[in-house]
Amino acid sequence: MKENNINKILKDDGVDQSKIDINEFVNLNSVSLEKIKKKFGKAPWASRVAFNDRFGAVLICQNPGEGNRKHYHPDADECWFIVEGEWEWFIEGTGVKKVKAKDIVVVPKKTPHQIKCVGTKPGIRLAITKADVDHVYVK
Repeated sequence: MKENNINKILKDDGVDQSKIDINEFVNLNSVSLEKIKKKFGKAPWASRVAFNDRFGAVLICQNPGEGNRKHYHPDADECWFIVEGEWEWFIEGTGVKKVKAKDIVVVPKKTPHQIKCVGTKPGIRLAITKADVDHVYVK
């Protein structure tokens, strides 16, 4: 299955539709993470912060045990900056790896990957990839 609708992707990954915002904080010259966190309150939530013809960036906050479904992007690399919390990444070919705040993760196109928040508190990650990137889900 292939999908590129950000609202559907985030909803299917467990983010309540009422806590997904792709307009309010997008492409501002600057925005406070605290302002975004205050708007949404408790996890899970997601907010697009950049979007243009070359790339998109989305802040995603999830609770321990939450994450995304295993997928790959057929025509774009993806990277993440870990803002808060601890996460477990599965990247095909490298296995499972734990990452924490201030770490950067890069996954080449066509590489299946999956992420899960772990630890005792919600985590926030900034996902950056091609605008409206296709997600191809695998088992």
